[in-house]
Formats: sequence, C-alpha cells, structure tokens
Amino acid sequence: MVRLSLARRDTMAAAACLNLLVINICVISTVCQLANFAAAQGQHSVCQDLQPSPALTPFVDPLPLPKTIDISNGTQLVMGAYKITQKLHSQLPPTTLYAYGTSQTTATYPGPTLQVTRYKAAHVRWENHIPDSETFLITDRTIHWANPKRGGVPIVTHLHGAEVESIYDGNPDAWFTASGETGPEFVTQNYTYPNSQRASLLWYHDHTVGITRNNVLAGLAGLYIVRSPSEEPKNLPSGDYEIPLVVQDKQFWANGSINFPDIGDSPSTHPNWCPEYFGDTVLVNGMVWPYLNVYPAKYRFRLLNAANARFFNLTISEPSLKFIQIGTDSGFLRSPLTLSSLTLAPGYRVDFIIDFSGITPGTKIYLNNTAPAPFPSGDDALLTKIPSVLQFRVIPTPQGVHPPSTPVPQNMNITLPTPAYSLTANVHRKLTLTETDDADGNPVLILLNNRSWVDPVTESPKLGSVEVWDIINLTPDAHPIHLHLIAFLLVQQQQFNQTLYEEGGCSLDNPYGDTQSCFTESPQPPNAEQVGFKDTFITYPSKVSRLWTRWTSREGKPFPFDATSGPGYVWHCHILDHEDNDMMRPALTSKSTHYKEKGAHNT
Repeated sequence: MVRLSLARRDTMAAAACLNLLVINICVISTVCQLANFAAAQGQHSVCQDLQPSPALTPFVDPLPLPKTIDISNGTQLVMGAYKITQKLHSQLPPTTLYAYGTSQTTATYPGPTLQVTRYKAAHVRWENHIPDSETFLITDRTIHWANPKRGGVPIVTHLHGAEVESIYDGNPDAWFTASGETGPEFVTQNYTYPNSQRASLLWYHDHTVGITRNNVLAGLAGLYIVRSPSEEPKNLPSGDYEIPLVVQDKQFWANGSINFPDIGDSPSTHPNWCPEYFGDTVLVNGMVWPYLNVYPAKYRFRLLNAANARFFNLTISEPSLKFIQIGTDSGFLRSPLTLSSLTLAPGYRVDFIIDFSGITPGTKIYLNNTAPAPFPSGDDALLTKIPSVLQFRVIPTPQGVHPPSTPVPQNMNITLPTPAYSLTANVHRKLTLTETDDADGNPVLILLNNRSWVDPVTESPKLGSVEVWDIINLTPDAHPIHLHLIAFLLVQQQQFNQTLYEEGGCSLDNPYGDTQSCFTESPQPPNAEQVGFKDTFITYPSKVSRLWTRWTSREGKPFPFDATSGPGYVWHCHILDHEDNDMMRPALTSKSTHYKEKGAHNT
C-alpha cells in the first residue's frame, strides 16, 4: 500500500474540496453529505492523515464486560440496531455510535454476547431502528453500495463462522432500512442458526454491501459463543476467569465523535473512500485502553480483532508469561500451543490462557501490540507512543476465593477429526488478489481474481467435494481472506518472484526447483497463528497460500440444511475497506449426485 507524503497530503487536502464540486456532478448528494460531514466535525479529515485524537490517559477505566444473553431455549430473540451515545473513556465526551441491543436503552458497543448450545437452534429477529437519513460516517457513493432510494442506513447482520442456510447468512445484498426498503437478495429478518458447528467463538457484525466499514466502525459488532459441554476440555478457566476481549482501533475528535476520513487517497476517482482506516487509539470491549484486575491465577481469554484494517501482533510485557493458545476460529486445537506472540488479522478470533500464578500482587503487566500498519511492512507509527492494548493489574486473592489451579489439558480436542487431505483434487483453483492504482500510486480498486462483486459467479463448489484453492497475492499488503459457510485448512504457503511472474517470465504451475518455476522456496507449513481449521486466514504479499477446502460441515458430514438454496455465500477480504471496494465475490454451492442433506430447517 503506497502512503502519501505529508506534503502531498496537504496539497491534496487543499484542492480536494474544489475537486469535489466537479467530480461529484453525477452524484450531487455526495456534495451535500461532504458539507454536512465537515460542518459536524468543524474540519475535513484526510485519509491516513487524520488529526490526532485528544490526549487520553491510558488505563484509568476498568474493562467492561458485554452482557451475555443465552438463546439456547428456542425462544426468538429480537435484536435491534440503534443510534446511541456511549462513554468510551472517562476523559472523552460521549461518542455517537450504532449499536446492537434488545432495546434503545440496552443497546451497547460492542453488542451483547449471544451464547448458544451446540445442536440447539437459535432464532433471532434482526431489526433496524437507526433513524438517520444517511450514515454519520460518510458514504462514498462512487463505489458499489446498497444505495437505498428512500434514504436511511441499511444494515444486514452476518454471523461470521456459522454453518447456516444462505438466507440467514447476512448476504451483503439482503440489507434493509428502518423504513422497510430492502435489497435485491432480502428474504427475511427472522434468522435461524442451527449451531451445528463445534464449540467456538463466532461474531456477528453488519455486512451491508459498500458500507460494512462504516457500520462496523460505528459499532455494529458483537460476540457469539457456541458451547458444547460434551466436547469442551475439562478444567478450563470459566465464569469470572473466562474473559471476552473485542479489540478495535478508532480515532476521535475532541467532542468525542469518531474521526473518519471524508477525503480519500484518490479524490478524483473516489472522493471519500480510504484504502485502510487506522485509528490511533485502541479500545477493548468499547473502552479506550482499559485495565483488568486479575488474581495470581489462570485466565482464559476469548479475543476478537474487530478492527477495520489493523492487524495486531500481541505480546506480553512480562517475559515469563506466555500465551497458551487452545483454540482458533473454528474451535479447539488438538493440543495447546505455547507462544510468545499472537498475530491477529481483522476477523480473527483466538482462544488462549495466561497463567498469572507466579506473579506478585501489585504487578502491572501489559498486553502490547507491535504490528505495523499496513501489515506486514507498513510505515505507520501510530501506536509507538502507547503500544499497549490492555493493562493487567495483579491483585491479592481474597480469602475464601479459589481460582482455577489445575493444569491446562494437553489433549484439547481428541475428537477433532483430522482429514487425510490430499492436494490432488478434482478442482484446483488459482485465484489472484490484485490492486489497481492511480497515477500517484494510490489504490482505487482491489479485486479477487480480477472480478468485482457484481460479476457472474465463478466459484461454484459442489457440496461434499474437496477443492484446493491457491490464493496468489499480487498486492503489497497482507489480506485476511474469509470464506463463508465452511472451515478449511491452510496447508502451504510459498514465496514466488512476483516481478518475473508479472512479466510472464516464469510459471506458478511448475514446482520449486524447475527452471521455469516462479517459486523461490519449497512449500512451507502455515505459521503458528494459522494452524488448525480456520474460516479466515492471512495471505502474505508475493506468496501463494494453498487451502484445502471441504464443502461439508466441519466434521465432513452433510449440512443439516439445504446449502444450495437462497442467494448463496460469499468469500472476501476482511479488511473492511477492501471488502467494500470491491474485494468480495459470491460463491454458489451446487449439489453433487452422492450428496444428501441431513434435513433442512423450515424457513
């Protein structure tokens, strides 16, 4: 990702307002929205050159914990999206947000944690109560987006990581507004989640075409925990010792509002779209740089990176402490991993334990971030002054309190089937990631396999089949790629000579060592953070990432619903700014002769 110099940005910012009057003749409403946006903030905001947030003292506010709602009893939960204000730091005025909740007064950022039991279907009615005529974070109308004719803020909720019928998957074109206008793939607001996947941490978030970045940054996200007592390892920290962590970055104006760019990197093409949103302030569970009191004991953390674009490389300030990773996107690992750092792309979830048992009360320990932005080789130094994400304060254990003290199980998931995967498959797809830049080297379009969201479907896997996907990254960034419906294995990553490849001087069809091969190394196993079944993975620049995809349930069995009905599924980059322009593609599953559903839910 090419970054503009400050001098260039100053020139661009000065000229942008004049340019907008010309370039937006075809979308007059953008001029009005831009004027309203600037008036509300008092000034314009330039992509990746935002005014710094006001100075906020870190670690003065306790970590809040989202409310948990158990929806395992079969009763429908009515969950709405609302416009709220919420204090995100004791020194910051209340911030305007969009938030999920069961009512206006209970809506919070992040939304309540929904808890379910495996194999017990949950029913949620998603409602839109946002009164705005347009999003309060500016919409770029030059990129493909929902564009409701009667105005309003469209939403549609996706349960990330779920095995679910496509009409309940939160298709980007299944949006609806508060006034009742709907997108072309809208079917219903009443969703059924069969919860057939293994015990794992999922999350729900807005997925509206073209404005996912706006709505998620505004607050429309929350956790979803699938429990399965029969398969969960015994003696894991639980109750007060199991802590959810939703991590996100934002930037703020002095009045508490979110600082979101209204002038893009390439305003002559996209007036407002910014290739990546990076904030200078980290929030955990909706609080800026909070602290958490812990006893000298083991704690289990369920962490989600809900950022638009920021990767996190987490480390612990106390060298004697390690991350004991026990789970990933799609559930428990077979055996725990002891790690010094955790790399998390947007959309990643990780399940880990930190054992504070040997730490003296009164000690303060920090969860730090060292990842550059853009990742992996950006020049962004936004978090160098305060690189910490969260502070742990070790306090004495009160008399009569008995924290968990049993060892972490070494066989975490002995029932997890490990497929005997083969890289020989009936279908072996080679799919590129590409970026189109303007004359100044600023991105204006990012695509999967050189196709946009509205182009005809090209990925149509048969249910029950195995496909190998080679993801060829021709961009300068790492991208988190998310496949809806299934979990997959990242089995290999392999560096190649991108310059020679783009010149046509070598081939990716030839193996490493062949004189005509582009590969510069033999196939490498996945990094530690990419081990196990995943629904989102990182593909690095100038590398081929090889996926083993099986179009069945996580266990290799038929889905308990018809996965070929409805609008179909999606695969996309989970850098939300990329997804919105236009790094997202449809995927339509089809039936094979030997495949039979176990039974479909009523719709």
